[in-house]
Amino acid sequence: MKLRIFALLATFVFLLSGCTRDPEEYRDTVFFAMDTYITVRLARAGITEKQLDEVSSECERIVRDLESVLSAHDPESELYALNHSDAEFTIISDTLEDVLTTVCDIHGITGGAYDCTLGGLAELWNITGGGPVPDKEDIDAALAHTGYNTITLDEKRNTVMRPDTDVQLDLGGIGKGAAADRLIWYLETTDIPYGLVSVGGTIGVFGDKPDGTPYKIGIRDPDDPNGVVGYFLIDEGFVAVSGDYERYFEDNGVRYHHIFDPSTGYPADSGLRSTAVYSLNGATADALSTALFVMGAEAALELCETHEGFEAVLVSDDGITQTAGARTELLTP
Repeated sequence: MKLRIFALLATFVFLLSGCTRDPEEYRDTVFFAMDTYITVRLARAGITEKQLDEVSSECERIVRDLESVLSAHDPESELYALNHSDAEFTIISDTLEDVLTTVCDIHGITGGAYDCTLGGLAELWNITGGGPVPDKEDIDAALAHTGYNTITLDEKRNTVMRPDTDVQLDLGGIGKGAAADRLIWYLETTDIPYGLVSVGGTIGVFGDKPDGTPYKIGIRDPDDPNGVVGYFLIDEGFVAVSGDYERYFEDNGVRYHHIFDPSTGYPADSGLRSTAVYSLNGATADALSTALFVMGAEAALELCETHEGFEAVLVSDDGITQTAGARTELLTP
């Protein structure tokens, strides 16, 4: 049996393809954190190189500080300490509490399609490491320690209750969106007039471009690493994309990707190849892009119709569908 592992380390190249990079207009800073490449694109207009340096450095600090809270793999992180604690009650920081509050909201509206307690299951599958496919008995055993009802968040006391200490939290499905949120919040306080950030599959924009046109955020073609199926057109906010092409391995001709269905313990088999979600909140967009992928096109569109505040583009082998309010330029019918 031959295993192959694929990793997309530069998602931002494709997602930013709709934003022309003029080196005279923008300066890009790229660094690696949160297991992905991060791009901060800042408009040069009237800004000195020293100011650009200072802002770029602060952006990197913001991301690394958040990573020190949310990383499930860094032994020095807050989340790692929580996951490896034998205590049923854990006092958490305001930062972690803020992210978990959004997690709770998304879990609720998606009926559990987004679940932050799949850390043990993700380790079992070892998608990034190339598998192998776990035995069903092991998958069922891992599922026994999952489910959002296995943790309780007390926002007043900044406390997480985790009676089953084998439950492992994994915030990879929301952390990059949370990082994009914090970067945009900071950049809006600076003298930089406009620009954008890319944190893995989440793009955030700020400021008005001089020509008055919207930002064009490319939605990658799942079958073509150099192509897009269209663009989200946005003036503010965030677009997050999740797909089966991001991290996966193949075993006997079957693709096993990193987006798990919490109800089965296996990679989601919803008929979708990718989901792109627009929201004014990056963490919300990030988590919803995962949840909608798990739910499938019909349930995803129904959710979007009954909840305000986000729009979606859904890509499957059968074509592309989108919500009524999505502003897009689609290249494929």
